Amino acid sequence: MDAIDLGIGGVATVLVIVLWFGTKGGGKLGTLSWGWTLFLAMVAGCAFKAAGQPWSWFTDLVNGGLGMLGDAAPGITAAGMAVILIAIACFVKLTLRKVALVGVAFFCVAAGAGGPFEWFAGRIEVVAMHWA
Repeated sequence: MDAIDLGIGGVATVLVIVLWFGTKGGGKLGTLSWGWTLFLAMVAGCAFKAAGQPWSWFTDLVNGGLGMLGDAAPGITAAGMAVILIAIACFVKLTLRKVALVGVAFFCVAAGAGGPFEWFAGRIEVVAMHWA
């Protein structure tokens, strides 16, 4: 039996569809848990980054928006923005869809933040590439 070759762009797209419908509720499988939503969002964020153009539009959008935040508050590094997104995910009451958005945004930022964030994002990217 041959393996299915989704490609990294296909993995990103499938994960976004799973996140969209899995956070709505209903359906045969029900709703994703908070943990699964965050995990799938992490993999999706890294998959978007790894897929390159045209899939990196989301990464470009997030980095552009956070770049504007950095211009408004100079001195906040990518690692600082990543920690801010972690705090939002953990301490702000968010719907599952917002958890998914924050998770994807976190890994778009973490991939370029350096240190442990970049290392962790790199490991998630490897997982996403293997799924492809």
